[in-house]
Amino acid sequence: MAFEHIRKLQQEYVDKYVVVDEHRPELRRFHGLTGVVKTINMNGNALVQFDGYNNIGWYDIDVDYLRVVDPPAPKENPPAPRIKEAKPKDPAP
Repeated sequence: MAFEHIRKLQQEYVDKYVVVDEHRPELRRFHGLTGVVKTINMNGNALVQFDGYNNIGWYDIDVDYLRVVDPPAPKENPPAPRIKEAKPKDPAP
């Protein structure tokens, strides 16, 4: 691929939110997940990091199977669990 084409893909996709074409059998595991394009490699594929399952991996996906979407709404942080303070033990006699 020409460097100009790769540069154009980078400008179009990097740091954008995407979803995959869930009709592709190899991409069904990403159904319902939103990903962020981290970079475009020299093969013209996007390296995408998805937001589900505490996954930090980047997946190599052809840009033909990606659709740019609006950023998802921010997730609300659940309230922190309350921790009871331990009472100090009486000193031994």
